[in-house]
Amino acid sequence: MTSKIHKLLLSAMLTLSSATFVMNAQGVIEIEPLFEYPTAPEELPTLEAKSDYLVEHFWDQMDFKSKTTVDQNALNDAFRVFSIPLRWASRDKAVAATDKLLQTISKNPILMLQFTKAAEENIYGPRAEVWVDEVYLKFLNTLVKNKKIPAQRKKKYEDQLSVLSKTVVGCVAPEFSFENVNGDNVTYFPMATPTIIIFGNPKDADWRLSRLRMEANASLSEAIDKGKINILFIIPDKMDDWKQEVVGYSPKWTVGCGNNLKAVYDMRIAPSIYTIGADGKILLKNTPLQTAVNRVLEEVK
Repeated sequence: MTSKIHKLLLSAMLTLSSATFVMNAQGVIEIEPLFEYPTAPEELPTLEAKSDYLVEHFWDQMDFKSKTTVDQNALNDAFRVFSIPLRWASRDKAVAATDKLLQTISKNPILMLQFTKAAEENIYGPRAEVWVDEVYLKFLNTLVKNKKIPAQRKKKYEDQLSVLSKTVVGCVAPEFSFENVNGDNVTYFPMATPTIIIFGNPKDADWRLSRLRMEANASLSEAIDKGKINILFIIPDKMDDWKQEVVGYSPKWTVGCGNNLKAVYDMRIAPSIYTIGADGKILLKNTPLQTAVNRVLEEVK
């Protein structure tokens, strides 16, 4: 059923060649597409095959030669549609398509900035429907290395690159320092124990409910008791009364408060949850808590 839904969504979105309508402060405006979006051949048998085709050929009809700049709203819409097959395409096709696009636009600093902004909006930022870190990293690396783009225009993207490049799935989890409930300054570093790190605010009502559910999970509690799983709850920024807020947390958890840890870890949602494997590498990031719990329990079976 899920596959059928995905196919219908993909078909509906990627045959869209008419204007898009969006709401702004002045009301509804019409956005004409930059080019006609492609349609995957019907004979391609699978969702991945159709997605591979669309990712590979999506930008074929865009006129890069005569355009030194484009309408940003129209480009954002095009990238939004591009992001749909991007989530189901094979890694190799997604990477190859991105490399080809970047090679085309990298010599034009204005287009490079516009495309990176569109990528940020659609595959990285808080309003993105899907996050594709590996692809967005390619935009960041290309933009930051571009000598024609002024330093002040790069600053935000350099900061994103610094954090994101160290916290993609598969990277060794970065070390960080924090104060624990005893007032000691300690450093987290990956150990040979599957770990969930929760960067959150103890005052958040949704987190309070999630914590109670987590502590009521018998399988998780048993694994923690046996030392098979570690749980860290870390407040990422200074909070004056934080120790009062974490009274009652499990003594078998590591609980603490850091300072500006968003400069170390990619935290685009709150709470931001990382699942670390026994090899110290990031298995999952920014997922629902139950997804993280299920994954660490699989690791210790």
